[in-house]
Amino acid sequence: MLACVVFLGDSALAQEAESAQVRLTQSRDSGVSGTATLTDIEEGVKVKLNMRGLPEAGVKHINHIHSGRTCADDRAGRTAPVTIPLSTVVADADGTGAATTIVKDVTLDKLFGGDQERYILLHAKAKKGEGIPPGITCADLVRTTGSVIKDPDLPGSGGIRPDILLGIAAIVVLAPIAGLFALGITSRPR
Repeated sequence: MLACVVFLGDSALAQEAESAQVRLTQSRDSGVSGTATLTDIEEGVKVKLNMRGLPEAGVKHINHIHSGRTCADDRAGRTAPVTIPLSTVVADADGTGAATTIVKDVTLDKLFGGDQERYILLHAKAKKGEGIPPGITCADLVRTTGSVIKDPDLPGSGGIRPDILLGIAAIVVLAPIAGLFALGITSRPR
């Protein structure tokens, strides 16, 4: 019975969600910055953007993951193709905005993989008849020390958190033993 509990505990711990966080820094003197938290989930990768310094309330800012170049390239006017569209960020009155996108059938390892440069780009307000607006904040998808976060509150399997599973396993193992002591079955004859 105890071997089963240890196995379940190790299995649950192995399923902790892995996250990486990157900072989006201003482009073109926009004053806009923020973070992108990317988390491996069962369906793919959850991308959560939290922005600040957005200049106008109610404006919808399109954003994407681009591949084949870097933020430095974009800032120098050398754009890269959009490979993954992300949910639109709408500016709040206080200059903040957030959006969450589930990117299906991909992993953090793939997005941060060395096979190709990638970056997240949030665009300025779109103006009618002017095409895609320039980027106003950007983050290269490069793993750095401290960017990978192991989060036990986000099981990759969508299942039970490891600490709860271990607590349940302890009850399953210890309850029968406690019951034996309560009944006096394990006590020595006097």
